[in-house]
Amino acid sequence: MKSYITSSSDMEKINFNLSHNDLRQYFAGIVTGEDVKNNKPAPDIYLHALDIAKVNKNEAVIFEDVPNGVESGLNAGIDVVLVPDQVMPSEEITKKVTVVKTLADAIPLFE
Repeated sequence: MKSYITSSSDMEKINFNLSHNDLRQYFAGIVTGEDVKNNKPAPDIYLHALDIAKVNKNEAVIFEDVPNGVESGLNAGIDVVLVPDQVMPSEEITKKVTVVKTLADAIPLFE
């Protein structure tokens, strides 16, 4: 299984967070908004990650925490699991995705 970070944040901030939390080894790569023409909520960032990973949309799942990211994943045609942070997307959007309270709550989805 390949895991990628796809973030609207800049690479410096992402690298800081990965290093600070000792998480770098868990990801095959990073795609930022700087790598694509259109950032979230356009689907470009996720489609680019699929291309890099050589993975089909049907083989991927997105974990998101913000409304723009959820819209981006839906626009890309990829299944989305929402782990809400501070802003909950609209009820219309939450009907289209799986919503969990924590990442740990998502584990049963993959068993």
